[in-house]
Order: sequence, then C-alpha cells, then structure tokens
Amino acid sequence: MNRITRIAGLLAVLACLVGSASSQNKTSFQSQEVKFDGHEIKLAGTLLTPKLDGGKRAPAVLIVPDSGVTSRDGIAIGEAKHSVYRDLAEHLANKGIAVLRYDKRCAGTSECKPATSFDDYIDDARKAADFLKAQSQVDPAKLFLFGHGEGGYISSSLGAAEDSKFAGVILAAAPGRHLHKILRKMTERRLTEEAKKAEDREAILAKLDRVVRMIQNGQQDFSSIALNDKDHYDALLADLIKRRQVIVSLFINDPLQIVNNIQSATLIVQGKKDVQVTVQDAEFLEEAMKRAAHNDSTLLLLDDVDHLLKTNKGAASSASLANVSRPTDAALLAAVTDWILKKAK
Repeated sequence: MNRITRIAGLLAVLACLVGSASSQNKTSFQSQEVKFDGHEIKLAGTLLTPKLDGGKRAPAVLIVPDSGVTSRDGIAIGEAKHSVYRDLAEHLANKGIAVLRYDKRCAGTSECKPATSFDDYIDDARKAADFLKAQSQVDPAKLFLFGHGEGGYISSSLGAAEDSKFAGVILAAAPGRHLHKILRKMTERRLTEEAKKAEDREAILAKLDRVVRMIQNGQQDFSSIALNDKDHYDALLADLIKRRQVIVSLFINDPLQIVNNIQSATLIVQGKKDVQVTVQDAEFLEEAMKRAAHNDSTLLLLDDVDHLLKTNKGAASSASLANVSRPTDAALLAAVTDWILKKAK
C-alpha cells in the first residue's frame, strides 16, 4: 500500500468517525414554535416532540415557570439569563418525552394582559396542559407537570383539581410556606450577607411586615409607605404593592392545604443550596402529603443545587445566582427523567 493510499484510508476512517460523532450530537426530537389560548390571552411557547415510529405516542411534560416575567427558556436575574427550562426540555425530549414550555403572559412573545388574580396564572397553565394533551404525538394518559418555584404552587393547584388526570406532578423548589414568610427569610439572609447594621435590618424588616399586613387586609392606599425606588428593598416592596391583587392569595392560602389534595404521583425536588425556598419547605410538603395518606410521593434532596436548578459547588448565597456559567444540574436532570419514565410505563 503506497503513501497516498494510506492517507486516503486514514481520511476515510476519520470521515466515518466524524460522521458517527455528528450523528450522536444530532437531536432526536423536533422543535416547533406554537401559540395557544391562555386565560383571555394568547400565549407562545416551544413544543419539543421526540422522533417516534409511526402511530406511537410519547409521554409529555408541561414546564410551569417560576415567578416574575419569565420566559419559556428560563429565569433572568438582571443581565444574567439562566436557560434552565430549555436545558430541561431538551434533555427530556432526547429521552423520548414530549415537552411544552411557554412564555408567561407579558414575557417573550406571549401577549401582555396583566393578571388580575393568581387564578389567571393557574388558568394559563391549565390551558397549556390541555393544548399539550391534544397533540397527536402525545399520550394524553401520560401527561406530567413540572412546576418550578411559584410554578410548583400552580402545578399543585392543577394536580389537586377535581377533574385532575395527570400521570404525575413534579414540584421543584416549590414553596411549603406562605409567600410572605419566604420573602422575610430571604430578606433576612440578604441583610446578613450585606452586613447591614442591626437598626437598619430591623427597619427594613418592619417595613416589609407592615406592607404584607396591609396587602393581607385588602388595603388599597399605600401612600403612608415612603419608598425609594433606587433602594433594592424598597423596590421589592413597590413591586409587591403593584402586584398585590395577584399575590394576596399567596399571602393567605397555605400551599400545604393544596398539596394535600394532589391526586397523582408526586416528586418533590429540592436543592440544599437554595437560598429562596429551603429544604424545610420540601419537608413540609412531604409531611403534608403523608398526613393526607398520599400513597405515592417522593422527596429528593440534592446537595449542590440552588433555586435555579443549577449546580453550585461553592457557598450558598444570593450573589452566586448571577453566575450563568454553572450548568443545569446533571443529577437533577437524570432523576427527573428517570422518575417520569418509570411512572409512564
């Protein structure tokens, strides 16, 4: 064999290897931009469907996002954009699971009609689930909800409805306490991290408590609350006041009373480095379901996972959330996928 022949043979082998690697990197799903009816509004999202043999239908997951003006891909914290929902969706789709993720109202390319109550967000998710269930590639008997943060509250509400027919509900970093209690603990932690003076901490927390009580009591006039929009803590209070008609139910309704009535298998996933929702919240949820004699609930605690569902090998802190280089946690992705596939059998 001459030198030219040997080089040609090597090139052929390399071409095969490159072709093999490329085929492994190719996605095994199709992506489609979709629009569907929410509650008196058009919502937009991305539907991923695995490539299946003719006539087969896939289990499916609806990703219900966290609080704020949150897009289908994930959470933005200032300039930091964490595409955790896209990562999760693509991971699931590559494992043969259809996934719908959507822009919340007023986010991304969804229409913007501000919610007038928290029920609007629940209805949006319900209609998204109906849309997903109606897809020809989806097995309607194997529909799952993945609720992240506030989305866990929404998913619990859907899973607890009398007409609920979900194969499973996944609650990831979902609150197990009233919202104002979570906000107070988050504020206390941030004040400590910033080494605020004791008198400053007390004043900020007292103002928060006062605003919460006013919202709980249904007050409409907040002119007595002096707010500086350049101050982070005052900006938080201003946002609470602005959205009071929507969030008041989260101040009043106990999430534990809702999970009591979930009718399907439930997976509670909680990161130990979450500085917003804590392990205690997850344990409260699990205990509530046990007391309600729920016979298929599982609690999964992950050591190095934060509220963004990302890996954090360092110390848990509010500042660490700005680091977008951290990956969506591989252990979380694997555990959620395995649980869904097991329940979908």
